[in-house]
Amino acid sequence: MSVESQKRALLAASPLFARLPDDALALIEPRLEPYPVESGDWLMRKGDPGDALYIVDTGRLEVVLGEHDGVEPEDDEEVRVLRVLGRGATVGELALVTGDPRSASVRATRDSSLYRLSYQDFHALLSDSPAFGHALVKVLGRQLQASGGFPGDVPSPKTTAFIPLQERVNLELLAEVVRRAFGPLEDVAVLDQHTAEQGSPEGWGHMLDALEQEHHRVLLVSQSTDTPWRRFCVRQADRLVCVTRPEMPPHDRPMPRLRGCDLVFVGPDHPAEIADAWIDRLRPRARHRVWTTPQSVNVPDVQRAARRLAGRALGLVLGGGGARGYAHLGVLEVLEENGIPVDRVGGTSMGGIVASLYAYGLNAEQRRRAAAAIFAPRVRHRYQVPPRSALARTEGAEEVMDRVFGDAMIETLPTDLFTVAADMVEAEMVVQRRGRVADAALSTARIPAILPPGRDDGRLLVDGGLIRNLPVGVMADMNEGPVVAIDVGGRFEPEVEDDGLPELPGVGETLMRSVLLASAAMNESVIARADLVIEPEVSGIKMLAFQEIDKAIEVGRRAAEENLDAIRELLD
Repeated sequence: MSVESQKRALLAASPLFARLPDDALALIEPRLEPYPVESGDWLMRKGDPGDALYIVDTGRLEVVLGEHDGVEPEDDEEVRVLRVLGRGATVGELALVTGDPRSASVRATRDSSLYRLSYQDFHALLSDSPAFGHALVKVLGRQLQASGGFPGDVPSPKTTAFIPLQERVNLELLAEVVRRAFGPLEDVAVLDQHTAEQGSPEGWGHMLDALEQEHHRVLLVSQSTDTPWRRFCVRQADRLVCVTRPEMPPHDRPMPRLRGCDLVFVGPDHPAEIADAWIDRLRPRARHRVWTTPQSVNVPDVQRAARRLAGRALGLVLGGGGARGYAHLGVLEVLEENGIPVDRVGGTSMGGIVASLYAYGLNAEQRRRAAAAIFAPRVRHRYQVPPRSALARTEGAEEVMDRVFGDAMIETLPTDLFTVAADMVEAEMVVQRRGRVADAALSTARIPAILPPGRDDGRLLVDGGLIRNLPVGVMADMNEGPVVAIDVGGRFEPEVEDDGLPELPGVGETLMRSVLLASAAMNESVIARADLVIEPEVSGIKMLAFQEIDKAIEVGRRAAEENLDAIRELLD
């Protein structure tokens, strides 16, 4: 295909140019200049002058902002992905129209071939072709409309590469299970190292382009740690899956291209200190644990990782609500009894405690006993001698948490877990994905004034319900599958006294209800990101009625049973 034909085909695939008449396209084609960008390089930075627009021919770009809006991302900073751009997408046109600096940063996540249209040529086209200006207005209007509210979910990656971090790590089984996890509706191609090396490295790019055109998904598999094929996989993948044996700590060489990968630990044991070293080095977007021995592999672990990588993993978000949160136990029981796997779980306050019990691997009866023990009367009695910072102490709950979870670390659990706390110092949400499970479970439920704040690296952590009682966004941002939220906040229905006036609640009930009110407005917009919201009928259970655990569990079971068909539809 000639260069002119390639340009014409690309313009036809671009929403900005596709509907232009032929005479307008003829004006644009000679003005487009080839512009290659290597994987990991920045195409533009927030605040740069708008000197050109770009059209993606091959490869992938992502539009990002820093960890806080308005902050230019550095190479090693956490960033928020606003959009992912593939073939035909344009970027940079808004700054050309407004004359303002770039409003976001753009970097290549794969080796990419772009075409560049300069500022001078762009404005010449606006003058020469009214049709071009009309198409531009429509595209920009759609972008501005889409920018309101929360950003949309990032599209699922087209190409995923599996690479080992040490020799003798077999990836073929994991890749095959992931291929199957996409299901019969997805056409998935697998390109392994042996097949690729039958051809020349110069032809790998064309081979991948052809596979991407013919299939919904492409899986690249490298079995080596330092070969041209491995380097090709790293440069070209939309998502990297790095697999390591947990007894092997990272080497001292920098690995910037692997940052943001999915990190999979495979082996019979998962020492927390080595896992932490890998996490600090690679800053992965997600972690997975697969239990294996030389003779066997834990099939549920592999299937769980595969569903998450395929974007078909059910995530459960459990909200706070005091004793009403026991209803979460009933929901989990019904899902287990019906063979519906929960691959990701997170929550706030009581929801965070139940999420921790589930992720730790306890069965239904063990979860019931542990949850009841945490709030047993003999433990609550320990709260009656108040310290200076709260109405109660936490020693009793800490002892139970330590007895239940021991020294287990979040980063080594088989099921993905997060809990949410609020930092009193910075007045911000703290998502806990690392550290002792016992500490995270207690921090998320430290109700202000009832329990003292927890100290954590200069922060003072209290109940996460103050900021995000139902943290759906934390789960949805992972883009790993459907999200089901369980809201147990319920309505506040005080008893009515003889004179017809509502009975005043006790101090504890007042404080707990105040925590929920603090985040109520934010919760409405955040909950909208859930694929399904289940609201057990908990209004008849007071927030401090921990003795009503059986009643709350039964309420949760009924709510789950009523929504089983809806949950199954999400997973089909």
